[in-house]
Amino acid sequence: MTLRKTLIALAVGSVVTLSGCNALTSSEAPLQANEFKNVIDRTGSPEYMRDYDFDDHQRYNPFFDLGAWHGHLLPDNADGMGGFPGTALLTEEYINFMANNFDRLSVYKDGQKVAFEMDAYSLPGALVQKLTSKDVTVEMTIRFASDRTSLLETKITSDTPVELVWDGELLEKYHAKEGEPQSDKTIDEQYPDYNRTIVATDDGLKVTFGKVRSTWDLLTSGESEYQIHKSIDMETEVDGHRFTSKASVDGSTTIYTTYTHVLTAQENQAEQAKIADILGNPESYLEASEQRWEDYLEKGLTNPHATPEQERVAVKSMETLNGNWRGVAGAMKFDSVTPSVTARWFSGNQTWPWDTWKQAYAMAHFNPDVAKDNIRAMFAYQIQADDPVRPWDEGYVPDLLAYNLSPERGGDGGNWNERNTKPSLAAWAVMEVYKTTGDKAWIEEMYPKLVAYHDWWLRNRDNNGNGVPEYGAAVDKAHNTPEGEMYFTVVRGDDHETIIGKKALAEVMAKGDYDYIESPAQTAASWESGRDDAAVFGFIDKDQLDAYVANGGKRSDWDVEFAQNRAEDGTLLGYSLLQESVDQASYMFSDNQYLAEMADMLGKDEDAKAFRAKAKHLADYINTCMFDESTGFFYDIRIEDKPLANGCAGKPIVERGMGPEGWSPLFNGAATQANADSVVKVMKDTEEFNTYVPLGTAALSNPAFGPDIYWRGRVWVDQFYFGLKGMDRYGYGEDAVEMATAFFDNADGLVQDGPIRENYNPLTGDQQGAPNFSWSAAHLYMLYNDFFTEDK
Repeated sequence: MTLRKTLIALAVGSVVTLSGCNALTSSEAPLQANEFKNVIDRTGSPEYMRDYDFDDHQRYNPFFDLGAWHGHLLPDNADGMGGFPGTALLTEEYINFMANNFDRLSVYKDGQKVAFEMDAYSLPGALVQKLTSKDVTVEMTIRFASDRTSLLETKITSDTPVELVWDGELLEKYHAKEGEPQSDKTIDEQYPDYNRTIVATDDGLKVTFGKVRSTWDLLTSGESEYQIHKSIDMETEVDGHRFTSKASVDGSTTIYTTYTHVLTAQENQAEQAKIADILGNPESYLEASEQRWEDYLEKGLTNPHATPEQERVAVKSMETLNGNWRGVAGAMKFDSVTPSVTARWFSGNQTWPWDTWKQAYAMAHFNPDVAKDNIRAMFAYQIQADDPVRPWDEGYVPDLLAYNLSPERGGDGGNWNERNTKPSLAAWAVMEVYKTTGDKAWIEEMYPKLVAYHDWWLRNRDNNGNGVPEYGAAVDKAHNTPEGEMYFTVVRGDDHETIIGKKALAEVMAKGDYDYIESPAQTAASWESGRDDAAVFGFIDKDQLDAYVANGGKRSDWDVEFAQNRAEDGTLLGYSLLQESVDQASYMFSDNQYLAEMADMLGKDEDAKAFRAKAKHLADYINTCMFDESTGFFYDIRIEDKPLANGCAGKPIVERGMGPEGWSPLFNGAATQANADSVVKVMKDTEEFNTYVPLGTAALSNPAFGPDIYWRGRVWVDQFYFGLKGMDRYGYGEDAVEMATAFFDNADGLVQDGPIRENYNPLTGDQQGAPNFSWSAAHLYMLYNDFFTEDK
């Protein structure tokens, strides 16, 4: 059974206005995009280069599209009228605001500045501003024409001559949080080599930027530029970081302006011909943008039973995913989709595998070409047998790709990460792209890459060789010495002692004179799960651990241990947690099923047979070894020195509490019906997971639970979706309806114009984490697409 719209009537009519504004072209058919004004609040007036919100992310939501590397806002006050404030630049791996008002238009008639009234709004694919007075009107529409250039159409209506004045000023203030200054420095003082310079050109102006290699906040090549080109002759005066441009027209006219952000000289050279073509054929580019978004909406909005509010959330999701789309640049070999264009650590073209699988699954339904390229971008750096850095990791997909390579690979990037990978959902995403496109060549292209990734898990992360891979950590200077000995940190009060090697660790654990033990590999293993710092991987706050011990628990219950994985010739391949994770086993179960299906399509009968046998083995193992009868839930299991009599590697780690890993066998279809019945009972329990916003990342009873803790309480939309899909798969559609209703009713800002957030507080519904977050958007779109229909 699926979710019924009759049970999810969201009381938001007073805050949602569906407008049938005029079409932006002369086409007879009204544009569907016109029904979705202001789905996301795109207004703002940044005063700082880093104008952060409460969570250290840029607090405004600029309009990005078509993979572009710059974005625009709508004015939020009369001072911004005539322009699109907050020019946002993606400086390789970070978003930074360049200006508040830049290229703002004022109109003068008979020597007097025309006083306008403003109507400004966003549409899917456009920002629109209408300025009206008694005898002059201005209509401005901005859209993206390429992955480096946006195009502004300015229609001026006047019966008499008018003077046009554009002005702009670069920001000087550096950093604020919630409007409060966090630094006394100006931008020039913080980055003396940035050397921002405005230069007048024949048809506009450009801003040039010096070379800055500030690893964690600003990266420029010394060749990047922001350019303005206009279709009208102007006189421009530059005064330091300010400029003024003037032109006169005899009456009504239409002016076209391009805004371009290029990151290298090579990009600059390549883009000039595109700019010339855009200005030579501006109407065709605007119409192409319109039609592109009409195609997205036609493909993506296919649920006739959704309420208007649900449909707006779907459009918000589509806008968010397309806004996080980045055109190919730097080290990246394909277009990709980032977690959030406005988030401090997720911007530029930083791309993660688990995010990619989810984003592509959703975008396959409305933007399949980008869905494919997002997946290709990750596999472009799949490790090959002749890799110069880690040839033993053949088949591995690194955790984080970015504009700049790591120093080990000849770059100077700090974000690029090969310490871990992410769970096995790649085949799930690849198959969904196939289902929406019917492109068998896509399966032929991806199948060998997926098999190599699958084989890597069994070769490099299956320490006991039983076909159930563990999460772990790569061989990496952050984790181990050149000889392969791991680093550990022993915490005793305020004292932190670094020890090296398993022998030293065993001695400390035997004495028991510590509060807790950490290791870089433990962090990487949690990253590899996609659920950073989750309780199941031994993460717990000190006061929580003290309370756990005071209630009779053992401090050692939260210790994790690792094993070395080695090839037959002794080569160190990596490290595995000495626990088998139920979610990874469940993802591998469905991975085998999808690979078997692909093998059938490609006529690889023996492959298909082998994958189905592996799937059956995993399903049997999950239900036999990872389900705890006393609590009615699935858990990771601790790997003992010898297998148990029933063939299991060890017993469920019940003591670390319950998390969303427990419903992963339901989502993937590996659970028996009886075990699924028990899990759903726990999910429905208001003393466990069924909170104000349901299905958080730790049960209320979990010793490490906290409603504001990253992966130990907050509600993540992917885990919420996985839970609902699992419930629905096993016959609990009515219960899924109730939880979906609670989520849509109680997640703050979701059905209003707030950006889609990374996660939500399970007890209050408060927004948390990054705004404009892609995988939340992806799963919200899936909820719209999969659930909000009439009963089957």
